[in-house]
Amino acid sequence: MKTLSSVLVAATIVLGCDAVTAPRSVKSIVDDSQVPAALRAAYHEDAARLALRDLLAVGYAEIPIPDEAARPYYDGLVLVYNATVLPARDTVVDVYRIHTFPSPTTRSLLLELFGTEEWVQRLARREVPTGEPTVDSLLARYSLSIGSVYTMHDGDVLVTLGPPEPLNVQALALLFRGITGVRFSEPNGVVGDGDNIAGSVNESRMLLDYSVGSGDCPSGCTARRFYHFAVHDDGTVEYLGASGSPPTPPPPQP
Repeated sequence: MKTLSSVLVAATIVLGCDAVTAPRSVKSIVDDSQVPAALRAAYHEDAARLALRDLLAVGYAEIPIPDEAARPYYDGLVLVYNATVLPARDTVVDVYRIHTFPSPTTRSLLLELFGTEEWVQRLARREVPTGEPTVDSLLARYSLSIGSVYTMHDGDVLVTLGPPEPLNVQALALLFRGITGVRFSEPNGVVGDGDNIAGSVNESRMLLDYSVGSGDCPSGCTARRFYHFAVHDDGTVEYLGASGSPPTPPPPQP
């Protein structure tokens, strides 16, 4: 149960992170040994998505997300996590627990398949190999697992496929199009908006903008509070201040 004291502490952190007397920079370390395992996994997902956003912006069409593109973002997120003397760090890590909004999707592909095809019937029964050479090759090459299976009233089958690691699902979807029996193939993404981390990297530093979305987020958040950080090559994490809408009440803690 969330106590009144914990609410007041969280509110103090949120309101105090912009205080003039609060430290604005600290030398941090790239050491994730103190980061909880679940959070390490979440940061790996965030880093892959941040890297994929950069890659898609320049026309990237490959399916794997290169580790050399994702690793700097992972290190940057860990550096912010370890910058514990910055009150704003507590705001984004502990109070709001901000991660990337799951767009683009990196974990799920949606197929609508013609149920009259024998290979589709096998796939719907989770029988692999299916007997369709291209499908079986893609399932094996990218270690795709079968997620949900739903047979529609007209006999078509909706299937989701998921990889064991983040991929450029937008590019993966293209490889299923044109296969006999595939009506459509699309990234199985989300709608609306929410909290997010945006990032950019230049020669000397990384900028990380953590944001809390509020208001009518199913239609695209009508309000957003930003917390801006710069991560420098020497490991210094600098808090650049907040902008946007006023702070929102912190979410309930487990």
